[in-house]
Amino acid sequence: KQWYQRRVRATKTIELTGGIDYIYYAGTGTVLLRNPESVSLYDIQQKITVASVRIPKVVRVVWSNDMSHLALLCKRTIAICNRKLELKATIHESVKIKSAAWNEQGVLIYTTANHIKYTLHNGDN
Repeated sequence: KQWYQRRVRATKTIELTGGIDYIYYAGTGTVLLRNPESVSLYDIQQKITVASVRIPKVVRVVWSNDMSHLALLCKRTIAICNRKLELKATIHESVKIKSAAWNEQGVLIYTTANHIKYTLHNGDN
């Protein structure tokens, strides 16, 4: 077997301020920028912050299949937002949230240390 190594090179550079510590995919031309206190939607082409939501200590971001909604997972909280980062629902758990995934019907299925649970876009479960 031969292994090939691809060269990784920067195609575009942007300067970020505000303590950004992680970057998540957010669709073509946009990224989600995480800092310790919030998550921001950043347009790479225009080099502007399009939207922001104040959710501290986000651990994971899970997009719905059609990219219309996302779940921001924290240690014991799930924040559900739409594509414009407008907060639609917040779910608090007493135990640690382990993982989450959206199904085809737009239901967020998530696991805690003890249970498998679900919620809709508006937080109903």
